Amino acid sequence: MINLQFAPVLSPEITAEHLGRLIVRGEIRDRDMDSRIARLGDRFRICSSTCPHGLWAPGLALTNEVRNAVENYLPMADTRNTFHRFFSVSLGYPAATTKSAIDYSPTWFDALHQLRPHVTGCDPAALLRRLMSEESFRIGFLFALFLPKRHGGGFNRYPGQVVFLRHWLMKRARVGIDRLRCLDAACATGESTYELAMLLLENGMKSNSFMVHGSTIEPLELFAAAHIFYPHDPKRQEAFRKTTEPVFAAGADKSMLFFTEDISRLLDVERKDYDIILCNGLLGGPEFHTTADLGAAVSALGSRLRKGGILLAADRFHGGWKKSVPTSLLHEIFTKSGFRVRDIGDGLAAEKI
Repeated sequence: MINLQFAPVLSPEITAEHLGRLIVRGEIRDRDMDSRIARLGDRFRICSSTCPHGLWAPGLALTNEVRNAVENYLPMADTRNTFHRFFSVSLGYPAATTKSAIDYSPTWFDALHQLRPHVTGCDPAALLRRLMSEESFRIGFLFALFLPKRHGGGFNRYPGQVVFLRHWLMKRARVGIDRLRCLDAACATGESTYELAMLLLENGMKSNSFMVHGSTIEPLELFAAAHIFYPHDPKRQEAFRKTTEPVFAAGADKSMLFFTEDISRLLDVERKDYDIILCNGLLGGPEFHTTADLGAAVSALGSRLRKGGILLAADRFHGGWKKSVPTSLLHEIFTKSGFRVRDIGDGLAAEKI
């Protein structure tokens, strides 16, 4: 995992400079990629000339017959390997190759459904040639691929959590505690991180009296959060920047930091002693759902809290995950890790004893 950290910044010049650390700029020339793309193009031509069900187009429903046919002529394993090679020559870090539509789609046509509207043609070789030659298209594609719409999810996803935090902050203010260190663990694209900073400001805290950190394992998520940069979705970028204006107006951006981190390996002793840790959309879902993994994650997060600090965990997982990891199990795991736990409607609030 590449080690990165960025303070929030909106300057186009600085954003472009920082982006050069993650994505290769200009036209990319690579002889091995040329050979791979040529072979993929040959396979696609065979597929397009012999597939009995026709080719993919936006809006068409995929049937099992179509999937079987395209997989016969254009195996996803070959396409996936070529895209993995593209990632290695276009990204300045090892890609998390289990989190994109390229990896979890069973066929190339299924992947195309996930890549709409940024990809409209169905020839993977033509797509890769354009990605290699056009920098702006490549940047938009990579952000769309690694930051799909389900990541982040917007602001105010967990209003019950916000209500709890307001009351918690008022209690601390009454006893004269006016400095806070906060962490949004697995912050994704940073909405909750900025939301937490805004909540502290709304509760009368000065920007120099708190620090808010956001961490994620995915570098492009980190970059989008710190720079509020969505080249594949300008409307989202505009709305995000408008929502977070109070943070920058109050100078609270100087009290924030985003960094890459694997939540399963929390070994950084310099970032302990937090008063608030958010961990939303992670515990009890695809990444952490076994009792052992959950116990290790909760214990590691708890080790970073001060006594009396709180760990807040909420999610929007579908019912299947709720059956596998019911709230009662999470409650038990938190309790065993040394927390006093309560249900706050939007997830759990766990106080370190």
